[in-house]
Amino acid sequence: MSVQVSRIIVPVDGSPTAAAAARHASLLARLLDAPLQLLHVMPLNPAELCDIPANRQAEADHDRAVRREIAEEAFAKARAAIEPTRKKAPEEIVLEDSTFIRHPERAIVEHTRSQPNCLLVLGARHLSEVGKFVQGSVSNEVVHRARCPVTIVHDDASMLEASGIGRVLLPVDGSDHANQAAGLAGALARNAGVPVELVFCQPGGQAGGAEEGDETQAERVFRLGREALGEIPEGIEEVLLHEERFAEAIVSRARQHLAERPMIVMGRRGLGKWRESLLGSVSHRVIDLAPCPVTVVV
Repeated sequence: MSVQVSRIIVPVDGSPTAAAAARHASLLARLLDAPLQLLHVMPLNPAELCDIPANRQAEADHDRAVRREIAEEAFAKARAAIEPTRKKAPEEIVLEDSTFIRHPERAIVEHTRSQPNCLLVLGARHLSEVGKFVQGSVSNEVVHRARCPVTIVHDDASMLEASGIGRVLLPVDGSDHANQAAGLAGALARNAGVPVELVFCQPGGQAGGAEEGDETQAERVFRLGREALGEIPEGIEEVLLHEERFAEAIVSRARQHLAERPMIVMGRRGLGKWRESLLGSVSHRVIDLAPCPVTVVV
């Protein structure tokens, strides 16, 4: 099962996290042979708070000119961060509104919906669980709302970490969303020339669920994962974990391979927003804890 990617989009704001995300986005663009697009969301102040009289055009507003300069600086930092060997310059898009962009995450999601078969790369902003519930997180909000694959680069990623992939970790459970993620994981692994590790978390007390001579649950999950991956010249490893805390177990595997610069690719179950807030989501938990880039496939 393949995932077609025809464009890599990375929002930038001039921060070090955005620069690392841009570097990783340029790597993904090369591996997937897709054009790279830099995106900057430029909020405008409400009319009563800016210096635009009713009879003056927004183009003449000094505050807007300053924000334009900020956008150009953000693009410049992103261009400096992307792979130096990249031949084609990235496209640069500024999102703005005649009123006020109050929710940048919604503007980003709406933009991706106008770009068929895109993959979005975001720099993470880690918050405490309480802070995240009260204030929200742009990266978590986008992962929830997006209809395209989303890659999250953690907030303290270095340029070196963001510039390479040495191993792809693929959590599997036999579901359609996991197999969809496997299609993208397989393409990345083949093009990067790296192995794939299939990770299946089975609760410690759960039995295999098969009679003698039949396929066990783990065997079925791994078989489906391999079929969805396709051929991986560098090899496929199967790891069966008996853990109750799936997200923590997945992140622990990633930490064991930190020297290889791993990348996690996984499916999103698509729970409702409030259910995710109350019960938690494995993919969102992995994003919060992972020391490496995480790609969530819808």
